[in-house]
Amino acid sequence: MPLLFIIVILVALAIQRYSVWRAQNCREIGYECRPSVRACEPGEAFLVYSTVSNRGHAPSPSLRVEEHFPMKLEVLEAEQYNVKVLTKEHRIYNSTVIIRGRQQVKRYLRASISERGEYCFSFADFNAGDFLGLHEYRFRRDNDARIVVYPPKIENDDLIKAFTNAIDEIAMRKQLLEDPISVNEYRDYTGREPMRQISWTQTAVRSKLIVKQFDPVWQYTLTIVLDTQFHGQFDSHHDRQEFCFSLVRTLCETLEKRLIGYRLITNATISNEPVRFSSSGGMGGSFSRILYALGSAGNGYVCSVEQLMREVCSDSDQRDRIILVSTNKDDQVRNAIEMAREYTGDEVVTLFADELMPPEEASDTDAEGDQAV
Repeated sequence: MPLLFIIVILVALAIQRYSVWRAQNCREIGYECRPSVRACEPGEAFLVYSTVSNRGHAPSPSLRVEEHFPMKLEVLEAEQYNVKVLTKEHRIYNSTVIIRGRQQVKRYLRASISERGEYCFSFADFNAGDFLGLHEYRFRRDNDARIVVYPPKIENDDLIKAFTNAIDEIAMRKQLLEDPISVNEYRDYTGREPMRQISWTQTAVRSKLIVKQFDPVWQYTLTIVLDTQFHGQFDSHHDRQEFCFSLVRTLCETLEKRLIGYRLITNATISNEPVRFSSSGGMGGSFSRILYALGSAGNGYVCSVEQLMREVCSDSDQRDRIILVSTNKDDQVRNAIEMAREYTGDEVVTLFADELMPPEEASDTDAEGDQAV
């Protein structure tokens, strides 16, 4: 009997020593975490896939995994995770896994993010335990998968009317300058086209109203200028800046649906210098790139609004219509507007967040500013 007891102790010590060696040598443990989509709308649900793999031949020790997700991630379903911990920078989810050799464990959670921005699914901390549970050995696996959340679209019709008059004017000029001889393609009748554009031959063939799409003789262009420079009122600036991103997204989408070509230039922190985009309309790849840039832009600026307007004037044709979107008007903004007016000989359409934000949002922001003072 004592001999059997000694044998059991020796076997346990051997297993413990082996488990300690395995816990201290987890080089074969891999980790990957990624969202199911590259970009999405605010509040839109997506999946987050998490994979822990064992590239070695031997089974892994018991692993307690702490995955660091974006703090603003709203988890809708996470049955394969145990405990969540909130910190100032991350939302941590814990789970426990044991992986056989040459195996991997896949988990997922369903989540959403309601605020615009670029979010990173970063590292995971692993805690490997020994056979007797006396020690844990901690190691980290880095990860860098990102998702971009677009600016929310403004649904308020009254705000959209602030720039539809300029859009309608541009659309009318484009329509009048189309070549009535050169037909580019045929498309469905939407109700906005004049009767002269209806192709009665194609309508009879397809049994529905079809209109002719003419080649434009000259594409009248529109330049949208998004200014994110700080123009005073610190407590209100962030909310107004976010409103500007949403306003530009709404304006671009309206132009896309009306098949109106435009350019966008901004001093937002997308690159180290002002960034330019162009689109011919139609909700194509150019619009997707614009949405992605507006979503990933930081809350800062790379140059002044005056320098930005100089860039606009050097790039644009004098026939371009300029729409300036900014948080509010100060002397720098006035100088930039006057510069553009002198160059184009036309009035600049201005859209300021402090004038267009809904009253309830503006009052909340002002109240916060009063308390701060």
